[in-house]
Amino acid sequence: MGPWLKALIFPGFLFLMLVFLMVFYVERKILADAHLRTGPYYVGRWGLLQTLADVFKLLQKEFIIQRRANKLLFSLIPFVAFLMVAILVAFIPFSSSSFIVSTSFDLLIALAIVTSMPPIFFYAGWASKSKYSFIGGLRVVNQMISGEIPLWLSALAAAVFYGTLNHIEIVQDSSWLSFIVLLPAFLIFITATLIVTDRPPFDIPEAEQEVVYGFLTEFGGFNYMILVLSKLIELFGLYGLAVTLFLGGFKGPILPGIVWFLLKIFALYMFTFVVRASTPRIRMDQLLKFCWKALTPLALLNLAFIIFIKMIFA
Repeated sequence: MGPWLKALIFPGFLFLMLVFLMVFYVERKILADAHLRTGPYYVGRWGLLQTLADVFKLLQKEFIIQRRANKLLFSLIPFVAFLMVAILVAFIPFSSSSFIVSTSFDLLIALAIVTSMPPIFFYAGWASKSKYSFIGGLRVVNQMISGEIPLWLSALAAAVFYGTLNHIEIVQDSSWLSFIVLLPAFLIFITATLIVTDRPPFDIPEAEQEVVYGFLTEFGGFNYMILVLSKLIELFGLYGLAVTLFLGGFKGPILPGIVWFLLKIFALYMFTFVVRASTPRIRMDQLLKFCWKALTPLALLNLAFIIFIKMIFA
């Protein structure tokens, strides 16, 4: 299968759409079960078509641009955000042959793409010319930059340990020993991922009780759906990085590599759903203190530990 077909079908656009329809459904069911509610039930068998119906509902809604908004940026930013996170997924190896792009600098490129997201979401709020959207944009920049530093440091620890930035080589060199040594980096990476992607309990930029709906306030219809989808694909891409760097990627006995890869990502999603169902949202000042006074120093200490291990056992 050529690169363009891979980008369109698997592991590209159509595959991602199917995955996210199922993720939406499973998340709703798990949250409903945790909160003693029903969840999707009526639309399709067991409510399987509810998420698809919600997508069609969004597509039918009118796309409104308020008079004060920067019309060009307001219209383009959702597609730029979607393009950037789609490129992130292109560097994730789902199996030894199921990837779109592989270079000697996979990890560096993927992290650079993640770092480019804060200004995109900030401009989404700024282009709306709404004070609530602008405040939401500032909050998302504060949060994402605070989370990206420990994210980078924990990913760098894995790169130092394996001595390569290529995702395929990292997966091939992984083992139970590497998982144990990199376990602190893995926990830091997962926590930073929840912060960077605004997942509960860190869903502060979209806190509707405080700033209406953050940088998304003025977006509706198709553009709103693209922005929300971009955030979800970013989470999928970062979880794909976590599986690649710390959990052995597509390696596993008996089952095909793609099955192992998706099972590991599903396990991380289950963790995310449980955290969302059981934890309240924290305040912005609590998040910033946690990132700068706890998570970043721990990531630095862990990186120093990995460098020490490499120096001793290299």
